Order: sequence, then C-alpha cells, then structure tokens
Amino acid sequence: MSLLGGNDLKEQQKINELELKINREKQKLDKKLTRQKIILGAFLVDALDNDAVGGLKEYTANHLLSFLTRQGDKDLMLDLVENLRTVAVEKYHSSNN
Repeated sequence: MSLLGGNDLKEQQKINELELKINREKQKLDKKLTRQKIILGAFLVDALDNDAVGGLKEYTANHLLSFLTRQGDKDLMLDLVENLRTVAVEKYHSSNN
C-alpha cells in the first residue's frame, strides 16, 4: 500500500461522482426546456389555426423564415409559411368584397 495518493484517489472519485450528478441535472434541465418549447409551439399553432390573434398569421408568414438560421429548418417550414400567406391573402380579399 502506497503512502502517497490514497486521498487523491478518493478525491478523484468524489469529483467524478459530482460531475455525474451535474450531468444528470443538466439533462433534466434540457428536457424541461424542450418540453416548454413544445408546449409553447403547440399553443402558437393553436392560435394560428384558430386565428386567435389578429395579425399573427401575417407576422409569422413575414418573419419566420428570416428568424430561422439553418436551411433545413427553412425548408421544413416553407410549406407552412406559404399556407399562412395564402390564408392571409384570402382573408384580405374576402374582407374587401
């Protein structure tokens, strides 16, 4: 048995345990934030579907693609934006007739 390093091993083990605990807490926080984003997204989709907020469809159609930074995300949302624009134009024409 070595006289040197006995406590160092225990300290390293304690550090490793604390790092695992930190990582678990980070994962919990990430899951919570992801869930909040999903719920908020569902809320906004409902508001868009029901035209619950005046101008929200137009605002979303005009700003969503410029908000996104990844081309894959822009490609994914393009159909939605085009649909929102179509609905906004139809609403405009029906209100002017």
